[in-house]
Amino acid sequence: MARKILFASLALWLILVSDPSAQRAKIRLTSQLSETAPAHAFDHGNERRRPFYHQMAADTLPRRRLELAYSLQLSMPGTPVIRYGDEIGMGEDLSLPERESIRTPMQWTDTAHAGFSTAKPAVPIVSGGRYGYEQVNVMAQRRDPHSLLNWFERVLHTRRECEEIGIGDHEVIDVGVPEVLVHRASGRYGSVLFAHNLSSRPCRISVPPQPGEEHRPLTLVSDDGYDNDDVDLHSLDLRGYGYRWLRLTSTPADVEYPQEQQARGSVETGA
Repeated sequence: MARKILFASLALWLILVSDPSAQRAKIRLTSQLSETAPAHAFDHGNERRRPFYHQMAADTLPRRRLELAYSLQLSMPGTPVIRYGDEIGMGEDLSLPERESIRTPMQWTDTAHAGFSTAKPAVPIVSGGRYGYEQVNVMAQRRDPHSLLNWFERVLHTRRECEEIGIGDHEVIDVGVPEVLVHRASGRYGSVLFAHNLSSRPCRISVPPQPGEEHRPLTLVSDDGYDNDDVDLHSLDLRGYGYRWLRLTSTPADVEYPQEQQARGSVETGA
């Protein structure tokens, strides 16, 4: 299962980096991952962008791919790592040497020095253009309910409410569509189904019978454009680069962790 998820994650990463907007670290890693992908294919000068985060929220298609990437990351077991500035789609200055390009000061406001300090920062602040602090900053996104920052806050809050992601058992579900990754995280009190469409083409999938599906699935997180009041797992729509988190209600008796089985077996053996 872990290998399938790893390959799906790498496939999504390669889809995202296919848009020319890489930084030096990404170029090196891409060359290591695939000998058929030359490093220069991703090098477009000193474009100021975060790794594979191509455009700002106003650009619909790249924003959808960005949400898909983070939705997939946040639905996986383990601890997700988000670098400062990613939550607002902050850019980077590739004219700076080595790692300095992604260590530009955090862009808090559109005031002097991006609100980072009253003194001039040692590392230049990204200014001007699409990714400059005048356009991309925390204060502006706080005021926008549809901003990337507010999207992050909603999804992270939902993730914290889903203990199945962190401590449950994850299983990949085959739905017969190569471009779609569906997996389920099951815990003591229920399970959550995740569906991610890595293709730009919309599709409809049929999910095999799942424990708890006799209850109406509850939409926790999704991109736009679905009827979330009437979710049918046997005819589930996904937009291009679409994603859906669906809670499947079940009782504690429906799911038992392997460690709980082991503990129960030890008690029975000891008795």
